[in-house]
Amino acid sequence: MGEPRAFLPSDRLSRKLRLMPSQSQQRQRPVLLSFRFLTTAVAGSVIMTLVSVFGPLPAQLAVLGAFISILGGIFLGYLGQEDQRERDRAAAIESLSVPLSLASDPELFQRYREIAASLTALAGRTDPILRRIAMLKLASVSEQIEGLAGGRIVFALTESWRNVYEEILKSPDVKVYRSVAWVRSPRYWQDEPGIQSMQVNFEAVKRGVLIERIVLLKEELWPTGHRLPAGEIWQWIEEQHNHGVWIALARESDLSRETDLLADMGIYGDRAVGTQELDDSCRTLRFTLDLDPQTVELADNKWKRLQLYARSLRSILDQGK
Repeated sequence: MGEPRAFLPSDRLSRKLRLMPSQSQQRQRPVLLSFRFLTTAVAGSVIMTLVSVFGPLPAQLAVLGAFISILGGIFLGYLGQEDQRERDRAAAIESLSVPLSLASDPELFQRYREIAASLTALAGRTDPILRRIAMLKLASVSEQIEGLAGGRIVFALTESWRNVYEEILKSPDVKVYRSVAWVRSPRYWQDEPGIQSMQVNFEAVKRGVLIERIVLLKEELWPTGHRLPAGEIWQWIEEQHNHGVWIALARESDLSRETDLLADMGIYGDRAVGTQELDDSCRTLRFTLDLDPQTVELADNKWKRLQLYARSLRSILDQGK
């Protein structure tokens, strides 16, 4: 037995489209042979003949004017119907364009069929409360899909973004990863998901990926006059340095005039930019992955500006010797 066809629905659609011209040709009949046309023409001719033979001239003119008005109205009505039919045809073609364009992508086409089937089932539900809730939810889903189409993925109130983070770092075409860590708590990336992500960083360095990280520290984590940060944050920084991650440090207060540089972000080569938003307990509020080239370019510019304020950890360590 051969393998089943992947696009059975689109095959049926193609057959329907091929059959449509022949079926429409069979249904079409010449207008002059139409029963309605012949009946109307014969009745009009008889009336005009009777009026011409027996009616006075004013009556003939009145009947002639009435027939001309009727013909004009029929003609205008016909034009209006043709316009409506043309709009209907355009709408039908437009509705077919989406599944036809997706037919070449089996995965997306399957998702499209599932969504279409669910919406069809939803349309059959009459509960008004369900409908209002569904409309709100669908608006959110629509916004998410629109973001995906633009190359933007948003993870809210979840650590599952780290799976995408790790997958991109493992991508063979990502040779450079530049990261900005805005550290506002000594527990920054100290939980289990954060520790696992650091291990992914260290494995990437072993594979030859260049990882550069600028660490932005609050004043209490790196007080003025202290050569190095202290406590758990220093241990976290030192571990990365020992594993081959290039580290540079800057104080949050140094960026008081350029607060737009205060951010948690990662630049994955020239492919994508990830931006993380944390709460006071260092839990993820939102992580946004953007694959738009212009966004990557803007992030690269921000990175270059940050380098003006940051000092490499190597130079700080050498200065203390």
